[in-house]
Amino acid sequence: MARSKTCPKCGGAMNEGFVVDKGYGTAEVAQWVGGPPQKSFWMGLKLGGKEKIEIVTWRCRDCGFLESYAE
Repeated sequence: MARSKTCPKCGGAMNEGFVVDKGYGTAEVAQWVGGPPQKSFWMGLKLGGKEKIEIVTWRCRDCGFLESYAE
Protein backbone atom coordinates (compact mmCIF):
# COMPACT_ATOMS: atom_id res chain seq x y z
CA MET A 1 0.00 0.00 0.00
CA ALA A 2 1.59 3.28 -1.11
CA ARG A 3 1.48 6.14 1.36
CA SER A 4 1.24 9.78 0.33
CA LYS A 5 1.89 12.93 2.27
CA THR A 6 1.43 16.66 1.68
CA CYS A 7 4.19 19.12 2.57
CA PRO A 8 3.32 21.21 5.66
CA LYS A 9 5.41 24.12 4.29
CA CYS A 10 4.21 24.56 0.70
CA GLY A 11 1.45 21.97 0.14
CA GLY A 12 3.48 20.02 -2.46
CA ALA A 13 3.60 16.25 -2.79
CA MET A 14 6.17 14.40 -0.67
CA ASN A 15 8.12 11.25 -1.50
CA GLU A 16 9.11 8.65 1.09
CA GLY A 17 12.82 7.85 1.44
CA PHE A 18 15.61 7.47 3.98
CA VAL A 19 18.86 9.04 5.18
CA VAL A 20 22.00 6.94 4.65
CA ASP A 21 24.37 6.44 7.58
CA LYS A 22 27.81 5.57 6.16
CA GLY A 23 30.56 3.83 8.10
CA TYR A 24 33.80 2.08 7.20
CA GLY A 25 32.71 -0.02 4.21
CA THR A 26 29.01 0.03 5.17
CA ALA A 27 25.87 1.96 4.28
CA GLU A 28 22.79 1.63 6.50
CA VAL A 29 19.51 3.41 7.20
CA ALA A 30 19.98 6.08 9.90
CA GLN A 31 18.46 5.23 13.29
CA TRP A 32 16.92 7.11 16.19
CA VAL A 33 18.50 6.01 19.51
CA GLY A 34 16.73 6.47 22.85
CA GLY A 35 18.36 8.45 25.66
CA PRO A 36 21.17 10.99 25.74
CA PRO A 37 24.40 10.22 23.82
CA GLN A 38 27.19 8.60 25.83
CA LYS A 39 30.73 8.83 24.43
CA SER A 40 32.81 5.71 23.89
CA PHE A 41 36.58 5.89 23.42
CA TRP A 42 36.68 3.07 20.83
CA MET A 43 33.26 3.25 19.14
CA GLY A 44 32.41 6.98 19.21
CA LEU A 45 29.12 6.37 21.04
CA LYS A 46 27.83 3.65 23.35
CA LEU A 47 24.76 2.03 21.78
CA GLY A 48 24.45 -1.31 23.58
CA GLY A 49 21.09 -1.96 25.20
CA LYS A 50 19.51 1.24 23.85
CA GLU A 51 16.26 1.34 21.89
CA LYS A 52 16.94 1.83 18.14
CA ILE A 53 14.38 2.62 15.42
CA GLU A 54 15.09 3.14 11.72
CA ILE A 55 14.24 6.65 10.49
CA VAL A 56 11.83 7.21 7.57
CA THR A 57 12.26 10.59 5.88
CA TRP A 58 9.83 12.35 3.53
CA ARG A 59 11.04 14.98 1.01
CA CYS A 60 8.86 17.58 -0.70
CA ARG A 61 9.24 17.47 -4.50
CA ASP A 62 8.57 21.22 -4.73
CA CYS A 63 10.49 22.93 -1.91
CA GLY A 64 12.84 20.17 -0.66
CA PHE A 65 11.54 20.25 2.95
CA LEU A 66 12.48 17.08 4.89
CA GLU A 67 10.27 15.52 7.58
CA SER A 68 11.58 12.49 9.51
CA TYR A 69 9.84 9.86 11.63
CA ALA A 70 10.98 6.93 13.78
CA GLU A 71 7.91 4.77 13.15
